[in-house]
Amino acid sequence: MEDELEKLAKQAAKIAEKVPDKFQEKCFEILFQSFIAGRSPSQAPPEADKAAAKDEASPKPSAEFVVPIDVRAFLQQNNVPEESLPKLFLMQGTEVRPTYKIKTTKKAKAQIQIALLTALENALRGGKFEFDTENIRQRCKDLRCYDSPNFVSIFKANTALFKSLADVVHVELSPDGRAELAEAITAIAK
Repeated sequence: MEDELEKLAKQAAKIAEKVPDKFQEKCFEILFQSFIAGRSPSQAPPEADKAAAKDEASPKPSAEFVVPIDVRAFLQQNNVPEESLPKLFLMQGTEVRPTYKIKTTKKAKAQIQIALLTALENALRGGKFEFDTENIRQRCKDLRCYDSPNFVSIFKANTALFKSLADVVHVELSPDGRAELAEAITAIAK
């Protein structure tokens, strides 16, 4: 068996030496695999090999993002065009990344907008319209709109936007919060 493999390798190497340097390694691999599989190089590879060769030759296009039905329903109910979403998020395959810039200079309003847009981001990922308060705190710090002494009181002053503030890890938007989110999308996506 070893002698046969050595003979096939030498045969593939001899043929591969005749092609330009940059193709020699790949040529050797293809020839050697063909010889091992019991085919001569002139035989067409089976359909599975053709598909694999096609996948290697052309880069795979990125999968198109599919907006979840709950988000689509929300957008439709609030007359927000779906074309607004790419102005706020980079969405590709199953990934969602925020790209929006908060335009308001009022920290309280910015904090609420970040919370609302984070809830939308979570919904785009297939979850609910909800957010984690600590995540919002960090995003506010990152975007330099964190109001340390008033962070919690800003949420309490806007309780109508949330179903409950009791569970700080899963703060879900109320119907009023969703309406406010629609306004925030429209304002920021301009």
